Amino acid sequence: MRNFNKAILGSLAVALLTMGSAKTADALPPSSVTGIDLPTVLTLDDQARRFAFLLAQQSRSAQDGDAGSAEPKKSLQKLRTIVLDPGHGGENFGALGVVQIQEKYLTLELAYQLRKVLQQKYPDARVILTRYWDRGLSLTDRVHFANRMGADIFLSLHYNAAPHQHAVGFETYFLLADEATPGKQEKKGKPIATIENVVSGMEQPGLGTEEGVYNDALLTLKRDLARERQNRESGLLAETIQQNLVKQIDSTDRGVKQANFGVLRGALMPAVVVESGFLTHPVEGEKVADEAHRDNVVNALVGAIEDFDQRLVERASK
Repeated sequence: MRNFNKAILGSLAVALLTMGSAKTADALPPSSVTGIDLPTVLTLDDQARRFAFLLAQQSRSAQDGDAGSAEPKKSLQKLRTIVLDPGHGGENFGALGVVQIQEKYLTLELAYQLRKVLQQKYPDARVILTRYWDRGLSLTDRVHFANRMGADIFLSLHYNAAPHQHAVGFETYFLLADEATPGKQEKKGKPIATIENVVSGMEQPGLGTEEGVYNDALLTLKRDLARERQNRESGLLAETIQQNLVKQIDSTDRGVKQANFGVLRGALMPAVVVESGFLTHPVEGEKVADEAHRDNVVNALVGAIEDFDQRLVERASK
């Protein structure tokens, strides 16, 4: 049985190495001279890890009752595809803080670390980045990518900046209520987030694939209800993230806010912008560049994803 499993894994590796990668090439670096590009390598890594996880589950089932068997790893029940968006990239440097490190590099490093921890803890989950290198992406491209990937959750990762050195702390944003469901009351708070506060994202017809006549009242109602549910779940996700950041980061809790961020407009799943600290603060600006701070943020986001998944399960059972 063990040799058979190894043979299957070997065959899988060969197949994945020879497969194309056109679906994700736009978000990744060009192919290398060896002919094996980053999308192929990442696909191989993801598929081999998930396949090994399934084999391990089968093995544990066959050996049920064996006291020496390892403790099985858990799975997320509702969140199977997670899209992480490292803010900025390419010519869009983001904020430049007191340590003179551009935000686009810090967000990418944070995304890679978060992806690594999630994959180690939940091998059967899909954790996808909107960019894997220093590449510029429009706000529209980021949210469209998450929609195409069928994401169950979308986290846009950022660090904050202010025109003065007094602003400090962390905050989480979800889409302004009126942009999702007109007439709803938003959480007050003027954003200082470094992400561009512009209108972008998917156009009006983008939510849902229901058949119907243009301007049909029933179709419009169904889309409005879907937007309202998505916005409500985004608010729940934002609050869950903020609660976990409070537990992990020794800084000012700036709370949950709403804003008309282009990177959130048109998202078909719970979507938030996470501002993990101020690069422009003389003390916090140095902390956010440290590995310890990044680990704390990662731990907070992993905990938030787990808590949010559990809340979705509890809601579904009611």
